[in-house]
Amino acid sequence: MGTPGKVLYMIGGGEFGGAEQHLLGLVKSLDPGEWAPHVAVFYNGEFADRLRELKIPVTLIAPRTVKALAGLVPVRKIIREMKPDILHTHGVRSNLLGRLANQLEGHPAASNTTIHSILSLDYPIKWKRILFGILEKITWPLVDHFILVSRSMKESLMKEGLPEKKASVIHNAIELPKQPPARPEFSLIREELGLSQDAVLVGTVARLHKVKGHAYLIQAIRKLKEKYPNVHYVWVGGGEMYTELKEEVQRAGLENVIHFLGARKDVPELLPQFDLFVLPSVMEGFGLAALEAQMSGIPVIATAVGGLLEVIEDGRDGLLVPPQDPDALAKAMDRVLSSPDQFRLMARTGQEKAFQYGSLDRLIQETTDVCRWRRNNKPKEYPPEKRATDLRSMVLVLYLTTRVSSFHHNP
Repeated sequence: MGTPGKVLYMIGGGEFGGAEQHLLGLVKSLDPGEWAPHVAVFYNGEFADRLRELKIPVTLIAPRTVKALAGLVPVRKIIREMKPDILHTHGVRSNLLGRLANQLEGHPAASNTTIHSILSLDYPIKWKRILFGILEKITWPLVDHFILVSRSMKESLMKEGLPEKKASVIHNAIELPKQPPARPEFSLIREELGLSQDAVLVGTVARLHKVKGHAYLIQAIRKLKEKYPNVHYVWVGGGEMYTELKEEVQRAGLENVIHFLGARKDVPELLPQFDLFVLPSVMEGFGLAALEAQMSGIPVIATAVGGLLEVIEDGRDGLLVPPQDPDALAKAMDRVLSSPDQFRLMARTGQEKAFQYGSLDRLIQETTDVCRWRRNNKPKEYPPEKRATDLRSMVLVLYLTTRVSSFHHNP
């Protein structure tokens, strides 16, 4: 077969969210005879720990350098020493540093980027949203191929100028168990929370970020509290809005029914213990959490946004509601909670679909097909005239990056 292709993956890794789950599932399943992965991260955390447990090479790039031009130095060093066949970036900062470092090294690696979310919704602060949007688009010409996790994301980015000939859609996926998980006879999470075994649990797995829509779920829960006193809401995930959401829950008088679990490693074990799963996102690139919930065989309610429209068929394998609409969300939850038996068939249909289309094997095959083609059609070093054009763009990027660092330290 020859020498395995060297792939340098870059990702923040500060959280263990959908992008990190995606990449972990991919790198641990690659054929070692064909591919030799190496992952560069900006943070030591659960993601990096899991990679090390799997004996996958990991390089930590200090977070303080990532926010300034100094971040280019270690990335260039990795590229120069590793000489990867493929550079595959995930996330805005990884994209920026990886693309520029690869270009400064003479473009030795074919450059791929997987885009997991809509950038404008990841940055609630206006100046960051504008600045990172500019930085991302300026460096698009330095990418050989883009992978989008949903058709809706591809359509959205094409409207912003993403070249269609450079883009393909590879739907996200999860590692499926050999058999569909069964609901446990004894619920450990109910015991952990001090609840009776007959308490009804509504689960949400999402990082605590504005784009995930927890604030709208709080409003919906307020509308249902009196009708369903035995229903408890379990929120799995950490994030920047933890304190703000805790305070909002207290103001709503819901602190006894909404339980914050933080980030957990046992999500696959938690999901079958829920009676209902709700994902109230304002936007989703794909909606991996909804797919995981379907795989677990529980009813799913989600918002009709982004990739969720490609995960859930409303009324057949789940329920979809308009985003940012607490009334519609409460009505959908009421439908399921008042007639749980009626929605068991819907849950089974969702589970069957998840096992049919959500396999990690499919994602690995489609992604390695792209990498294989890119490796065999690796771009040559840029000619001087094109390099000059790109360098002019890079000067602007480098200046803006410096300003990012300045703004970060002087808000």
